Amino acid sequence: MIKVKTTRFGEIDVPEGDVIHLPSGLIGFPELKQYVLLDHDKDSPFKWFQSVEDGAIAFVLIDPLLFNPEYVAEVTDAELAELDVQAEEDLVISVIVTVPSNPQNMTANLKAPLIFNLKNRRGKQVILNTSTFTTRHNIMEEVRKRTASDEAASVQEAVKQAKSDQSAEAAPKTGSSKKS
Repeated sequence: MIKVKTTRFGEIDVPEGDVIHLPSGLIGFPELKQYVLLDHDKDSPFKWFQSVEDGAIAFVLIDPLLFNPEYVAEVTDAELAELDVQAEEDLVISVIVTVPSNPQNMTANLKAPLIFNLKNRRGKQVILNTSTFTTRHNIMEEVRKRTASDEAASVQEAVKQAKSDQSAEAAPKTGSSKKS
């Protein structure tokens, strides 16, 4: 066990096997290379990425697919080589979240995701070579768009089904009925 003194969580005991090593550190924090993932709350999609070396440094992380299902991080073979990946299913992707005083304005850095190999506990922050993603992607706005889009699709499907039902009722009945 490693004892880590943190400003947010007090002193915590971390099993050595839970430490994630980032050989290159994070952007802006290249000297900090060891972190641990901590749950925010039991049912929360957020995690804390707590530095083992500096108890004052912790980042909020989230799986970007939770609010942007089309998110794809194209990573080079050289970047993946640093993680010593044996199987793609060993990889997990997270993004850093910035939470301002008004949580409705929280943003995620989709431009520089963190990729973890959970098998060997190695990680890396990569900068994507695409203009599709930004460093300040509004999470709540994305959730609102997805919700509105899902609701619109549900309404369209209901209208389509109603029209189909209406057409079936209005269609002349085929077959003959003879009275004797």
